[in-house]
Amino acid sequence: MSRIRNFGYAGWLLILVPSCIGTDFQDDPAVDPKIELESEQIGLKIEEQIQLSPRYFNEFGQEEQVFFNYSSSNPNLVSVNSAGLVTAKSPGTGFVQIRFGEKAMKSLQINVVSDPNEVAVVKVSAEKRTLFPGQKTQMEISIQNLSGQNLSGKTIQWFSENETIATVDQNGLVTAMKFGKTDIHAKVSGVKSNPVTVSVAVQQLSGIFVPAGGYRAKGMAFLNQENEKLILRLSQDFETSFALGTFVYLANSTNGQEIRASGLEIAEIRANGPHTFDITAKHPEVQITDYKYVIIFCKPAGVTFGFAEMKN
Repeated sequence: MSRIRNFGYAGWLLILVPSCIGTDFQDDPAVDPKIELESEQIGLKIEEQIQLSPRYFNEFGQEEQVFFNYSSSNPNLVSVNSAGLVTAKSPGTGFVQIRFGEKAMKSLQINVVSDPNEVAVVKVSAEKRTLFPGQKTQMEISIQNLSGQNLSGKTIQWFSENETIATVDQNGLVTAMKFGKTDIHAKVSGVKSNPVTVSVAVQQLSGIFVPAGGYRAKGMAFLNQENEKLILRLSQDFETSFALGTFVYLANSTNGQEIRASGLEIAEIRANGPHTFDITAKHPEVQITDYKYVIIFCKPAGVTFGFAEMKN
């Protein structure tokens, strides 16, 4: 006999400036579209069912009612129908993927157990997720059965996906080795935890501005980690083309549409020469390695004047 649980959680402006011509949409995309769930990992008993209730947020951060597509990584272990009803079939760990077209995807880890007192959910977190080489951070772990009771006395195995970037010992102590990112996870009684991404940062990145699209951009950009603040500086010899609405952005692409959609606006600039920006003051979540480029961007037209690729 199966039982079911619920699980959920315009106008345009033409800019008549010779060096920057285009249209500006008043509601510029601010964030990446995403799908949200109450949790990214759940435990189920064999034959137990659960109804998924995902939520979709568009590129403006607004929730929309949409139709999702569901699929299972292992239908013999855990199945899911077109309405998001999940059925646990046999012991083990499977994943259900939830998609909204090509815009967003979310993965839910489902651990199926035969005994409700067994380990059903393993969750890990880190005291710090960004380290400099040589620094350490302690992983924390929660081990629960189907009833949500914490279990103790279990053997814990810790793993790093790339030990050249960061290692983890069997007490869950992570040591940063070199620049990059790696996932840390644990396994208890065959149940794998969620991954935690640990970034090993550098204290300075720099890049030389390259002009784009026939516009002017020269000089250098420097990203520095200073006393727990992320500081962006443009050099003394910095020069660029100017138009109404010339901004400094951080982005992972030099394409205007992608900068609009997922770039990070830092500040408007109106003069050549040196500039200093305290990124942490406005965006405390941003880390030094989160973005690949410093962009000089004509925001109204979505035009890139120039970019500097930031390197160690």
